[in-house]
Amino acid sequence: MDLSETDWGILEVCSENRETRSNLSVLVDVTPNYVSKELSKLTEIELVEEVGPAERSGMYITTAKGDFVLGKREKYEKQHSELFGALVTSSIEIADELNEQVDDREIGPNDIVLTSVDAYDQLCSLSDMTSITPQKAKDVSQYDNIYAVYGVLYELYFHDLLSRTSNKGEYKITERGRELLNNTTPAATTPENINRIWNTLPEKRE
Repeated sequence: MDLSETDWGILEVCSENRETRSNLSVLVDVTPNYVSKELSKLTEIELVEEVGPAERSGMYITTAKGDFVLGKREKYEKQHSELFGALVTSSIEIADELNEQVDDREIGPNDIVLTSVDAYDQLCSLSDMTSITPQKAKDVSQYDNIYAVYGVLYELYFHDLLSRTSNKGEYKITERGRELLNNTTPAATTPENINRIWNTLPEKRE
């Protein structure tokens, strides 16, 4: 999910009001043609949509997915843009699956705490560390490739289970991460079950 500063500006503005291309051009300070190009991209990846009541009204707002992405802006990094998009999609899909099984409340993508078992296993392996670096994480992980470790750490960071403690790539486990570790066990073998436990739903038995 490759997003420019202009894209973020469009999402910010469209999350607050319905906006036209001409308004967006002024508000984000780019040409109307460039706004049209970016709106087409953002519409295609379902972050904004054209709204009525009239067809082809020319007014745009953020979608639920767009609002979720906007809320994760501080987690967005160009080098992880593809992974960022995959984590957004997986979070929404898992939330949708859980929503099909509950009637009394709505579970949103922000309620999703993990999207892969690998990330959960990595979090468990880091539980005794107070300062985490990619190399330390690699030493206790299943991976031989340091770049795979970067990806798993980023997933944990995306879901607020790790926080950055320096610009040198050092992390620590957050309160949310500690709470997840305290309330789950490695026996919760699927992302769905991990998220069911996190959201106080009964585990799904095979």
